[in-house]
Amino acid sequence: MGTLYRAIWGSDDPAAVELADDAFTRWAERAAERDHRPLTESGRIRTSKQDRYTLRRDVHRDPTDTKITAIVRAVFIANRRDGIRWTTTLRTWSGGTVEHEGARAWVWVDVDASTHHPNEPIVPRPPIFVGDLLTATKAARRGVPLRAGPMRFRGRDGAEELADLVTLADRDVPVVVLADLGDDVAVDDGRVLDAVVRRTVRDVAGLAPVAVIDPDGGSALADALGEASAIGPGGLRVYLPGFDPAESDDGGGTDDHRLDVRAERFWTKPGLAGRIVAGLVAPLSTGRRPPDSYDRARAHLDAQAPAEVGATLERATARIADLEQDLAAERSLSEGVMEEYGDLEHEVASLRDQLRALTADLARLRGEQAEAGVEELDVAPVHARDCTDAAALARKHLGRYLVFPTTAGVDLELLDRQSAGAAWGEQAWRALRALAWYSRARSRDGVEADFFQWCWNSGHPMAWPASPRKLAMRESKSVMDRWPDTRTFDVDGERRVVESHIKISSAGLAPRIYFTWVERTRSVHVVYFGRHLRNTMT
Repeated sequence: MGTLYRAIWGSDDPAAVELADDAFTRWAERAAERDHRPLTESGRIRTSKQDRYTLRRDVHRDPTDTKITAIVRAVFIANRRDGIRWTTTLRTWSGGTVEHEGARAWVWVDVDASTHHPNEPIVPRPPIFVGDLLTATKAARRGVPLRAGPMRFRGRDGAEELADLVTLADRDVPVVVLADLGDDVAVDDGRVLDAVVRRTVRDVAGLAPVAVIDPDGGSALADALGEASAIGPGGLRVYLPGFDPAESDDGGGTDDHRLDVRAERFWTKPGLAGRIVAGLVAPLSTGRRPPDSYDRARAHLDAQAPAEVGATLERATARIADLEQDLAAERSLSEGVMEEYGDLEHEVASLRDQLRALTADLARLRGEQAEAGVEELDVAPVHARDCTDAAALARKHLGRYLVFPTTAGVDLELLDRQSAGAAWGEQAWRALRALAWYSRARSRDGVEADFFQWCWNSGHPMAWPASPRKLAMRESKSVMDRWPDTRTFDVDGERRVVESHIKISSAGLAPRIYFTWVERTRSVHVVYFGRHLRNTMT
């Protein structure tokens, strides 16, 4: 993937180096602690258990050096469970050479990412500590202020000030301008706009300033820049570096250096505004060149860092990559074994179905069906085409012992469209028949066991595998504490919490069938058949 985010700014605070170092270190420590893998206490290189997180800090301070007084280079590597490796690098330095460049200290933040699945998009987002730094120190880049909050402009005077900012000759950061709704605005619209502003500021922190201008100022801004129209109410406009009103015949600059986003695109989802803008400005930031003083500052760190430490880090990084590949291979192998086991189970069940079907055919040929009391359940079809077909067959053939309302089947067409849709349909049909056989055993034959116990002890050829991988009679406490509403269904005219479920598969959408025994009807009720409900993993 490479670099997704780069922010470089100058600070007028000589203590910015220490502030940035402290903020970065606290952020890295909290990230590791949230995953219950705290970093080791001290040292140049701090790691967590299983090397999931690594923090490396190189520091040089020399108050007697008139060129470079201090420099810190810190790297935080996070190997996430989703397979993405995030590498966040902080470089910050101060000294006389920096002051010749018009700042007291420089701060440079890079965010890089790599993944085993390069086709999956990764959304760039500023680390949280960037907002903390912009709050603690006054930051700017080439005359453009970078703040942790929005800049607000009102009326013609504010429009002139904002126009001067947008048309700065050497500006190399974008400027995001949001159009305020004015004073006479509904409460809900005002809250939406506040959310849009807040999230846009968060998503472009360090990359671009966010300005908010009132309606009068918006019209004056369009006049000052020679634009044909002002920004629409609640909308935003991004002025890219190189914007020049004089470049077009009618003024207003070129569309290559300006982007309009109407409010309708994000008004119902305020967070989308920030993602749209970040998706535009973050890629532009990655080619930003650091100040020349960094080469002099870096030389101090390169001179003091032992070569063997660098080699050790490279070996450790390579070892982590190898272990991740081995883990992925082992996981793939185990999944293959489980799939093969499932296929064998399915084949055995199919053979049993064929035997039952042949037995039923023989009974019909002998005219013994009525006398033997053969029911619809005994002669139900052997196969189902997909999940939708399995649900339809259950309502048609299993209705005497299985209550399956049409509302219980949720997004079955979505399951059918998956590559494993046909296999899921076969497994679901087998599971539904197992529930029906259990219901008959309980209602007709007086069995008192629950479904798991019946599957484990009955020896019935249609019993479902009594394994935690295939069947659960209760949800975990964490799931029920956080999402009890998703396990509450309409059952026999009343709302009831249902936890028992059959696991059709653990891959992809991982279909589930939730069911419960209802004493009044003396039958099993299917309350949900569809994709995996929300839990701690989803």
